[in-house]
Amino acid sequence: MTSSSPSASPPTSSSPGEPPQIVDIRGEVCPFTFVRTKLAIEAVAIGEAVRVITDHEPASHNIPRSATEWGQDVLGVTALPDGTWAIDLRRRVR
Repeated sequence: MTSSSPSASPPTSSSPGEPPQIVDIRGEVCPFTFVRTKLAIEAVAIGEAVRVITDHEPASHNIPRSATEWGQDVLGVTALPDGTWAIDLRRRVR
């Protein structure tokens, strides 16, 4: 379903050459990580990507699981060297 990598990856594009919306939720914990991510996904058009940056380890598992339950695409989860995670999502449904 998702993959983790110890190295940073480039942002996932909404369309060629266009970066995704970045949602920085560092310093927040569940359930606020869930709420902020859901609002960000609802704010973009179908097919657009959102990259969520979190430093709350449980969110690196909970956000992808919840996004899948909402019918959204989880493009990847990347562990970054600074102790954060980048979670790349694509809006698939309303």
